[in-house]
Amino acid sequence: MVLMLMLLLSNFNFLMLTPIAPVEAIISEEPIVINPRLYSYPELDGVLVMGEIINNLATAVSQVNVSITFYDEARVHELKKDYCTAFLRVIPPSRRSAFKYPFKKEEIENFKYCDVKVSSYTVSESSKPTGFSIVSATATLYPNRTEVTGTIRNMLSTSLKFLNIFALLYDENGFVAATDSDITLIEFKPDSTESFDCVTRVVNDTFNIVKCIITGESQSYGVEEEHVLTSAKNQNEGFNYAIPAAIIIGIIALALSLILLRKRHKKRKQSIRRKLSREHSTSRISKHLNS
Repeated sequence: MVLMLMLLLSNFNFLMLTPIAPVEAIISEEPIVINPRLYSYPELDGVLVMGEIINNLATAVSQVNVSITFYDEARVHELKKDYCTAFLRVIPPSRRSAFKYPFKKEEIENFKYCDVKVSSYTVSESSKPTGFSIVSATATLYPNRTEVTGTIRNMLSTSLKFLNIFALLYDENGFVAATDSDITLIEFKPDSTESFDCVTRVVNDTFNIVKCIITGESQSYGVEEEHVLTSAKNQNEGFNYAIPAAIIIGIIALALSLILLRKRHKKRKQSIRRKLSREHSTSRISKHLNS
């Protein structure tokens, strides 16, 4: 039965992305702030660079590009350099966007340093106008993933095109531990509501996650406000902790197996007692006849 439980648990992909060091974040131009971290990535057999970009300017920025460069121990030879873009096409003032980029192990073998910086961006004359809001959201934490679900509302009398929702999940040290998006709608009808579902892979244990920030944008409009979920001691707003069904089934199966074993053991003891009783009775009768 223990073997059965182990087989059930083995069906789950417990992806553990372990933070690795060192990471050096270089702020290319204040006040565009970048907050990156590197994680070992077993599925890729490599490294995942992940983090957030915060716009502290008074105006929106667009086309934000991040450069990631790996160096050897002497920090002289460039082993690998690549670029990625922020998830949000336009980052309004005082808002954030996630970014992430995977590297294969053979591309950066024996690296010792990694520089992550905002390499370029465009200052926009104005932010995207507000077009939709996040009505409600909940983050459910599983051992190997986090599922962020909720409802959005179109605040306009016109349709929204190509709307995306992004979820950023933070660990207790303030680093982005998981991030993903949901391409919710190609066309979001006027004055209506729709649901979204962002399923994210998780760094380390999901139960280290203490905050989730949900944001998004459409082709021409932005979200009214970032939606924040928190999970801390004596405070749990919008977070649920889920035990996978296979674990529950395994526990139930193990309990039933123990009950059956106990019943079999009880029947066996009763059978042995009856056998001994019959043998004792036979022996008494035999002695009586011989006498």
